[in-house]
Amino acid sequence: MGKTFCKRTKKIMVNGSQFHCVINEIPSNKFVNFKVYSSKTSYFEVLFTWEGSWHFIPHKPKNCERLIIYAIETGWEYSIEKKTLKIEQGDFLIDKLGLDV
Repeated sequence: MGKTFCKRTKKIMVNGSQFHCVINEIPSNKFVNFKVYSSKTSYFEVLFTWEGSWHFIPHKPKNCERLIIYAIETGWEYSIEKKTLKIEQGDFLIDKLGLDV
């Protein structure tokens, strides 16, 4: 199965809270952008290289859940407005969290 290049959105529940994921895989961008909102102003963002993103499916629910849990465990206070966490080089998370296809 080939990889499609587009911007996707997905809603997911983690530990009783709803999150809105936006995965941007538009080829003209330098990175694959994975952004999760818990509100209008609180979000977690991680950037993956294109090479790294070929090894997993960012919009797969289990991968979304693993990334959200990691962000929370790393200190993202998602229930507080204007709290953000950004990881600019996220490829290490692919192996660390077991993100898969």
